[in-house]
Amino acid sequence: MSADFLPYMGALLVAGAAAVTWAARLAPSAGPKGTAGFSEMPPGGRYLVCAGPRCGEVLLHVPVGGGRWECTRCSTVTGGAA
Repeated sequence: MSADFLPYMGALLVAGAAAVTWAARLAPSAGPKGTAGFSEMPPGGRYLVCAGPRCGEVLLHVPVGGGRWECTRCSTVTGGAA
């Protein structure tokens, strides 16, 4: 082999490595496993701090009328006129 051919061999090696990397990233098996599924937020839903003793964190609440909100995790209803 002549020394003039070596740059072309290096370029071919880099192109081959790029093709293999590209194919591996696009493979269906390359996706993240066990990711959370997202759903559309219900109409009027809001993220509020839950007052329930079992929750106590910021969770999705849906309106139930009268300015009251129901937690979608523990079904605790909060808010409204006291």
